[in-house]
Amino acid sequence: MSAHPFLQGRQIVLLSSVDWSAAWQRHHAWAEQFAAAGAEVFFVENTGFRGLRWKDAGRVFSRLGRLFAPPAPARLRVVAPGVLPPTAPAFRALNAAFLVPALVRKLRGLGLRLGPTVVAYLPTATTLSILDALSPSAVVYDCAAFFHAHPNPPYDLELTETALLKRSDLVLTDAHTLFGIYRGRHPHVLEVHHGVSEEFFLPPPKPGGPYKKLCYFGTVWSALDFAALEALAGAGFEVTLLGPVKEAPRLPGSIRVLPAVSHEELPRALSGCDALLLPYAMTPFSQGVIPAKTYECLATGRPVIAAPLPALKPLGGLLYWASSPAEYADVARKLGETESSERVAARLQAARGCSTSAQFAKIAAALEAALYGRHEN
Repeated sequence: MSAHPFLQGRQIVLLSSVDWSAAWQRHHAWAEQFAAAGAEVFFVENTGFRGLRWKDAGRVFSRLGRLFAPPAPARLRVVAPGVLPPTAPAFRALNAAFLVPALVRKLRGLGLRLGPTVVAYLPTATTLSILDALSPSAVVYDCAAFFHAHPNPPYDLELTETALLKRSDLVLTDAHTLFGIYRGRHPHVLEVHHGVSEEFFLPPPKPGGPYKKLCYFGTVWSALDFAALEALAGAGFEVTLLGPVKEAPRLPGSIRVLPAVSHEELPRALSGCDALLLPYAMTPFSQGVIPAKTYECLATGRPVIAAPLPALKPLGGLLYWASSPAEYADVARKLGETESSERVAARLQAARGCSTSAQFAKIAAALEAALYGRHEN
């Protein structure tokens, strides 16, 4: 029997900010958890936030191919939306008049009924148009990015986000920094990370090293501190980047870039690493971000060298901090002296306290309370 009976048979439309094929994030975790709880999930892939660039061509062509390949009936359906980014009035007009109605017809054809619960990730005009067309029974705004520090936001982001907040019954944030922002803008805000699944708890490493093989896993893009990665490689460490390449400068040949593996295969791929990296550049955008992989890193038991992002600071001594390329290399060199069985145990304990199922239970309880309150009103 489901631990969350109210979700049995409930239809959930998840308006994602990433595609299903992207590096694993909370969007995927919540979709799977809702489905496992007995809900019927429609995972609508990224509807767009910024304008298109030439380097998006591959992703666009892949999306076009999926538009004409409807998913088979299942508890969790992945739907490619044929909409334009909300960056120009003409695009918005086309979305509202033709493309959003077509998306909704596609969802209805897959069995979507009236009044679903919608989990929205993007505070855009496109999201508002979809909500208008779906007339949901409840709306959850899952804010997992510091949109107001994005270098290329939609021109009316403040207006569209305010409208989404007014329509939302519940607001979720992954980072404490975002929680601090949104708790003053909505009466029901829950800070919850998607945590880690059981497969990531690898056999714990024995302290003492050697610590030569360092790995970052996830999307390779401009948010990373590539100078830090080059410093580590230059200091003689074996640096591997494991994941899809979205944006990256020309890297030295000593840094290995490997294609993404499935989320199920990832723990085995990480088992050969001596330490893990969270090498994010310190930018206005990163000030409101907590990496999706944080608790997966801790669950491996391996030491984690991280940028001092504000959202990570509460983890304190569970991470090794590095603020400059030289510090990354210095911290890595000293791991043989600084690592201990106590630090390994502390990382594992923190990860076990943040399992995906336990984190989802918090969302389910908050959503049930929001639904009950709405019906009572």
